[in-house]
Amino acid sequence: MPRIRKLIAMAFALIPLAFVFTASAARAEKRLALVVGNSGYQVGALATPANDAGLVAQTLQAAGFDVVGARDLDQDSLRRAFRDFLDKATAAGADTVAFIYVSGYGVQLEGENYFVPVDAKIARDADVAAEAIRLSDYIRPLAALKLKSSIVVLDAARANPFAKSGPPLAGGLALVEPRRRGKGRMDLTRRRWPR
Repeated sequence: MPRIRKLIAMAFALIPLAFVFTASAARAEKRLALVVGNSGYQVGALATPANDAGLVAQTLQAAGFDVVGARDLDQDSLRRAFRDFLDKATAAGADTVAFIYVSGYGVQLEGENYFVPVDAKIARDADVAAEAIRLSDYIRPLAALKLKSSIVVLDAARANPFAKSGPPLAGGLALVEPRRRGKGRMDLTRRRWPR
C-alpha cells in the first residue's frame, strides 16, 4: 500500500511538470533527461526504484524530453551514463532543459552526497569515495553549462545496508541549494542536516 501511495504521489507531482513543459513546447527548446533506477543491489534489492524511474521516464517522454533511461547500473556504467549525458547537454546548446533523476541508495559522507551503484561494496565509511558516485562531480559541471534550466532529483532510500563497521555514515543526505550568482546563473551550495 505505501508503494502505491508513493507512485500516485509521484505521478501527481510530475503531472504539472508535464503540462508546463508541454505548454512551452512551441519555443523549440531541447529537452534532455537521464533517468536511472537502481534496484538490484548486491547487498539487498530495493523494491521500487526501477518502477519509479520507469514512471518518471514515461512522464518526461510525454512532456517532449529525449530520455535516456537505465536500470541497475554498476559503477563503470553509471559514470559513463553521467559523462555521456553531460556531453549531450553540452552539445545541445543554451536553449536546453536538462533533467536528471536517479533512484536507489544514496549516502552522505562529510557533507557530500553519493549515489550508490548496484555493485558497490561499502564496508566502512572510507569505502564510499571509491565505491559510490559523488554527485557534485557531475552536478557542478551541469550547473556550469549555459542551459535554459537544469533539474536534478535524487530519490534515495533512507535506510542503507552499508558501512556496518567503523563510524556510521551520516543520516540522510546533505542539503543542496541553488544560489544566485550574477546574471541569473546558479551555483550549488550544500548544507549539512543537523545531527
